[in-house]
Amino acid sequence: QAYNCLIHFYKRFNLNMIHLKIFHRHGYHATPCHVPYCDESDRIEELKRVFGEALTTVDDPSELANYINTRKSRLIVDKCMIVTVSFSTFLVVGGKHGNIIMEGLVQKLDTLKKTAAFALAKMDVDEKEILPKTLLRTVEEMKDFLRRK
Repeated sequence: QAYNCLIHFYKRFNLNMIHLKIFHRHGYHATPCHVPYCDESDRIEELKRVFGEALTTVDDPSELANYINTRKSRLIVDKCMIVTVSFSTFLVVGGKHGNIIMEGLVQKLDTLKKTAAFALAKMDVDEKEILPKTLLRTVEEMKDFLRRK
């Protein structure tokens, strides 16, 4: 019975094993633009796409900049800087109208513990009363991830 429950739980959450949020924090592009042939809006969208791809692919934050710089895109020609603060990863790239700053949050549900904690956080379980200490911190992290907007 317990084995069947675990299999059902795994199948249900196996589809969404990586949860990603990207926020555009600085470097908005106003239209119409006074710079001729300005492609800043397209560049920002391409940066979002490549940054999301990098966050889901690369495990070590120190390798993110190399991954982004090696992507073959006509819109990404500048070097970038990666900064990590707590659970957030920031991408900073120079643009035609100033710096472009994006914040990325990723949760990779690659273990049963993380998957269970994510499910409990989505159900908004009061973790202090009923959860074991081994799950407490992970559920709190998942709740913080889900609250971020």
